[in-house]
Amino acid sequence: MGACCIRCFLLFLLGASLWTLVRNLRCEVGTALSLEDDPSQTFNWTSKAEQCLPGELCQETVVLIKADGGKTALLASKGCTPQGTESMTFIQYTPPPPGLVVVSYSNYCNDSLCNSKESVRSFWYQPGAAATARPPGALRCPTCVALGSCTSAPSLPCANGTTQCYQGRLDFSGGGLESTAVEVKGCTTVVGCRLLATLNSVGPLTVKESCGYRPVLQPRQAESGGPWGHASLWALELLLPAVLLALAHFP
Repeated sequence: MGACCIRCFLLFLLGASLWTLVRNLRCEVGTALSLEDDPSQTFNWTSKAEQCLPGELCQETVVLIKADGGKTALLASKGCTPQGTESMTFIQYTPPPPGLVVVSYSNYCNDSLCNSKESVRSFWYQPGAAATARPPGALRCPTCVALGSCTSAPSLPCANGTTQCYQGRLDFSGGGLESTAVEVKGCTTVVGCRLLATLNSVGPLTVKESCGYRPVLQPRQAESGGPWGHASLWALELLLPAVLLALAHFP
């Protein structure tokens, strides 16, 4: 009797696993591409629902790019995906304000309509006046964020704490979005063509970063700001000098 019960239980687990693999999820499906004054207040992230193919997951991804004193470029995608594992990740690619701010959120999930986040409030905020009111330094940079090309990029003083002028273009595709370019100019501490820490994908979105100068390798910060997953893209860069120093002590 005991062996029979164990066999039945194993068959039940096998059937449940197979059902999970072949069931058809319903996922929210849609894309968004816009310039927002404050995405946490103005962006409503709702989409229609569709039936997915067997074995597909639901996904939702958003990328936000902001320059000091300007609008925020927002690219968002929701839908069914045949690739990926269940995970939720928030990455901040650049240091906190002042200067350029780039963050991304992606969620892969395995329940019907689990990609139903309606806003970006949980991972995007507008810095308060105290956080941005730093005295200007001597550096001035053309500043803008635009879908396509910047028609105007006024030269603005950079706050103390920023050290570089960034001028680059991010080309996004995939995730239901047609090929989309975002031009970015502004003050930052990022050195070289590394606004996205040299990553070439965010969720289902592929991205190519191009700048008017060659990339320069230098330690910089791209840290997790969310409670779901940690993405320390700069940790190995910070450890490298210490490793080289330790190796130098060996004959």
